[in-house]
Amino acid sequence: MDEYAEETTENGRLYNRDVLKLLFKYVFRYRRYLLSALFFVLLITGSNLYIPYLLRSMVDRFIFKQGRLIQLLSGQSLDRKVLRNAVRLEEDFYFLFKAQLRYLTTREMDELEKSGMISRKTYLLVESPIIQEELRKKVEQFSATGQILSYDGFYLFETGITGRFSLEEILRLRQADFSKLVLYVLIIVAILFVEFGASYVQIVYLMKLSQFAMKDLRKDLFSHIITLEVSFFDRNRIGKLVNRVTNDIETLNELFSSVLVHLFQDLLMMLGIAIVMFFTDLYLASVVAFTFPFIILITVLFRIRVRKAYRKIRTKITDLNSFLNEAITGIRVIQIFVREMKMFLKFTSLNTAVFNAQMKQLTVYALFRPIVSFLRWFAIAAVIYFAARGIGIDRVSYGVLVMFIAYVERFFSPVQNLSEKFDLMQSANAAGEKIISIFNENATHEIPPEDLRSYGVRAQGNGSRFTGEIYFDDVWFSYEPDEWVLRGVSFWVRPQKTLAIVGETGAGKSTITSVLSKFYNVQKGRVLIDGVDIGEIPHWKIRQNFISVMQDVFLFSRSIRENITLGRTYDRDWFETVCRATHVDGFIRNLPQNEQEPVMERGATFSAGERQLLSFARALYFNPSVLVLDEATSNIDTETERLIQDAILNLTRDRTADKIIVLDKGKIVEEGDHQTLLARKGIYHKLYRLQFSNLT
Repeated sequence: MDEYAEETTENGRLYNRDVLKLLFKYVFRYRRYLLSALFFVLLITGSNLYIPYLLRSMVDRFIFKQGRLIQLLSGQSLDRKVLRNAVRLEEDFYFLFKAQLRYLTTREMDELEKSGMISRKTYLLVESPIIQEELRKKVEQFSATGQILSYDGFYLFETGITGRFSLEEILRLRQADFSKLVLYVLIIVAILFVEFGASYVQIVYLMKLSQFAMKDLRKDLFSHIITLEVSFFDRNRIGKLVNRVTNDIETLNELFSSVLVHLFQDLLMMLGIAIVMFFTDLYLASVVAFTFPFIILITVLFRIRVRKAYRKIRTKITDLNSFLNEAITGIRVIQIFVREMKMFLKFTSLNTAVFNAQMKQLTVYALFRPIVSFLRWFAIAAVIYFAARGIGIDRVSYGVLVMFIAYVERFFSPVQNLSEKFDLMQSANAAGEKIISIFNENATHEIPPEDLRSYGVRAQGNGSRFTGEIYFDDVWFSYEPDEWVLRGVSFWVRPQKTLAIVGETGAGKSTITSVLSKFYNVQKGRVLIDGVDIGEIPHWKIRQNFISVMQDVFLFSRSIRENITLGRTYDRDWFETVCRATHVDGFIRNLPQNEQEPVMERGATFSAGERQLLSFARALYFNPSVLVLDEATSNIDTETERLIQDAILNLTRDRTADKIIVLDKGKIVEEGDHQTLLARKGIYHKLYRLQFSNLT
């Protein structure tokens, strides 16, 4: 099992600072989009905060419209806040809405009532009413008894007499209010359209920003991966690296586009709601604030529990993925040895473990959401209860009640969605840490993304060919500390000569090939090419001059031509010459699409011999100075081996090679030509007899 699961945030933090630094390093490259998106976030937040405030005004100013009559006597005054939204009826008379009464203390109210400055009765304000003859008589009748007060364009109805008017009469009297209500509704619709447009533009900017940033991150990560030492790929599975460049980066994208920006918007909204509520009515805001400690407590507990559940799920999913990869890769072996049922039972066990881990996480989510929902409805119920008491004593208006209910709904919605955000943040932290771990790996040679194309051009050039002199001077090498694979290896290969390296499996033959190709650096000694230390020769120059033909041939899922040219400029004459020299042309002619025939994954539709011939053609097409054959004819049928031997003669003409060295446990134990080594009756003689004893 790889580190897949255990790399999640073990330290208990909800976020990882290094992951955020990595993310914003790429995001800030496109800060124009970021600032634009944040501007529209502010616009959306402001719209959401303003609509409940408008609802409050609609309710207080045009629906209930209740309040007190206040008369300012000479030499007397009131706080500006009290008269801010009051309606001036005549020179010294004002109508004070219930919402403004909260600015007066109980003592001040008593003193104003005793002095006659403020009425004890509650009135309904009617502005610019449409009064026909019959309705006018009814209004004048109540005016005569003092139940309706008349001013220039205004009427104050005692709240108790409104029931004596029919619905039609009320509608006529309050026509101006309903007209203003329509205007406010249109304003709200306009705000909603603005919010819709802002949301659309914000999403577009945000998606552009995240996609540009993730494109750059993928490019940098891939350019780093392809320059890592081969030992890194020995330690890490290919599927895991593919996941880093694709799924893990997409998870980081979700962290930014779906969590961080929306989290900022949610926190801004919650902060704005809290501020507006406390400035509007401290008493009701305190009632809502009573739920805050419980929200914080259950959020912290949820975070702890969901983090444990998440780590367990990732562990089980990793086990399942590893098993699936192994089972599908080795399906032929499984079927040959009739292990289908055994594998099915193992899969069932791992699948059940994933199911059980998921169910535990679901239990945590199932508790969190209902608790948040309970707190929300508890806050709404408490607001209604205490607001009702305030309405009864003229301390709270109906509009304030409506506004608080709307704000409580908006306040708890982000909390309700925290569960999904926690899950994404956990995934993104794990993904980001894995990506950072790859960036922390030392590359053999860093190639900035902008130099990749010129690097490829240099690597294809033909102006820096080696003469072919190779000198190993007391070379020691190990893959693991103190586990030496090469022990004091020294040999000299002159230009235009051939060298064969012989030895048992594990003797160090392939290691010498890897060191020559600069896949690994030696720990002791020197490797000289044309008299220059290999460490001082650029990688592109090494790769231009050294081509290895391996026993395990890798073919790409492209056409045969593309597998031979590997992106180099296609030269038809040279391509046909190469194919003839390596006998590839024989089986290409029998294919339906010839050289354009698609190659299945890893060349599954070709025989081992055909794949090997293609690898020889690829090597010859690149025309290297030094050709390295690493057991290239192993496991090949006799006829194909004859073709390959002939191809080798073509490939090695005018290239490095001409004596034999024998390796044993990383040391050179024999050296000479074929006849000399046979005459010694040593290891070479033994290996030769084992190889060819069945052919005599």
